[in-house]
Formats: sequence, structure tokens, C-alpha cells
Amino acid sequence: MVDKLHLTFLAEEPSSEDITAVSKLDFTPDRFQITKKAIYLYCPNGYGKTKLNNTFWENKLKTIATTRNWNTVTQLYNLMKTDS
Repeated sequence: MVDKLHLTFLAEEPSSEDITAVSKLDFTPDRFQITKKAIYLYCPNGYGKTKLNNTFWENKLKTIATTRNWNTVTQLYNLMKTDS
């Protein structure tokens, strides 16, 4: 299941209006949870097949987005912990 999890980092916090608008959309089976500057994604069919890609988020939330799979996020976190 971890290979189906992704984290989208946002350059800026989106407006509450944009978050509300996009949260009403249904992309089943894909699911997402928006936080202040990140989006947690679950894409059971793989990130390559989802409509919830960086272009989608940038257009809907009006900010720059970049997405990494959960394994990469975990590896970066572990590197950060060992360097501090």
C-alpha cells in the first residue's frame, strides 16, 4: 500500500475558497487530504494514472506543486534526521 501513497508539496498555502472547491470533487478511487502546504494522496491505480497530478493542483489551488512518492519522502526525512 505504501507504493500508492504520495505527498504533494505546495509552494504557498492555498485559499480556503480554493480548498473548499476542490474538496467537493470526487476522483474515486483516488483520495486526497489537503493541509496548509501539502496534499496527502492515495492513488490505488498508481500516480501515473491519476488526474490528481501537479498540473491539476497548480491550476485548482493556484500555487506551484511537486509530488513525491511516500518512500522518497521517508528517505528524505531520514537523511534530514541523520544530518542534524
